[in-house]
Amino acid sequence: MLLIADTSPIISLLLIEKIDLLEDIFPNYLIPEAVWIELNNHNEILSFNDELIKISDKVRTVKNYFPLSGIDIGETEALILYKELSADLLLIDDKRARQTAEIMDINCIGTLAVLYKAKEKKIIKELRPVFNKLLKAKRFYSKSYLNLFLEKAKETKI
Repeated sequence: MLLIADTSPIISLLLIEKIDLLEDIFPNYLIPEAVWIELNNHNEILSFNDELIKISDKVRTVKNYFPLSGIDIGETEALILYKELSADLLLIDDKRARQTAEIMDINCIGTLAVLYKAKEKKIIKELRPVFNKLLKAKRFYSKSYLNLFLEKAKETKI
């Protein structure tokens, strides 16, 4: 299964020290070059240089770039790379970009779903502490959305 990852989910996973989950759950994931550039220019994750080096071999160049209205270049390249490589999933959290992806018939998954899959596979024991780390790191997930996943996992709501 091939997954293409956008910037925001990678940042979220880095900030909660769970970036290895991508490799554990989706060993064949890739990131477009524009996402790589965004990651390396994002002040919030400068201290994660070692982790970024580990994923540098996942970077791919988009062959047929064209701008998409209303979304940034990293999201655009993620959508295009998904189509170019006939990927299976796009890891993306941004609502507008996800809506654009779904219009393009792209199968999307978000960071919270990756964490949920990690719990299903018993890679992590509980979602709630991980979700609290996301909130503490000022990642923008609504508590009601977090609670949907917690309810599904039969855990106490936030």
